[in-house]
Amino acid sequence: MLALLANPMLSLADTAPDFEGVIVHEEEGEAYQVKGGKGLLKIKVTKMQGAESMCFLTEDFAPGEAVLVHKHLWDDEFIFLHRGSGIFTLGEKEVMIKEGAFAFVPKGVWHGLQNTGNINIEMRFGYCPSGMENFFRETAVPVGQPYVRKPFEERKAIAKKYGFVPKVEPK
Repeated sequence: MLALLANPMLSLADTAPDFEGVIVHEEEGEAYQVKGGKGLLKIKVTKMQGAESMCFLTEDFAPGEAVLVHKHLWDDEFIFLHRGSGIFTLGEKEVMIKEGAFAFVPKGVWHGLQNTGNINIEMRFGYCPSGMENFFRETAVPVGQPYVRKPFEERKAIAKKYGFVPKVEPK
């Protein structure tokens, strides 16, 4: 900051770390199959790109599908419902949500989303700090590969590694 006062021609960008941000278009991102191969998850912004403080993802899933109720031990999560409607669990509350709804979920709070509508949910979400995106890299299947679900014990170990705690053990 003293350099800026001594030489007003310098900009803040010149004194900032090398990471200058990132723009990711709708069709871009690491694409993965989720929910038995019926859902699509894209990792958009990650620690690998230089974003230490957060990561950003998208997920689309069909009517009747859900993000099971769970909590994160180390990460805050933010969720924006771009399209669709459903029942959002936040702590002990269940709230009907629709397009444009936003939820902030502090670490340690139970949350989940059931698609009760008649169109796919398109959810935009992220975590602070970054790192949780690696959970999806380890549990989901890259688009273009045959969908094979990892065995329960392997999924459980991955969840523990990332501080992901399901309220009810998935089948």
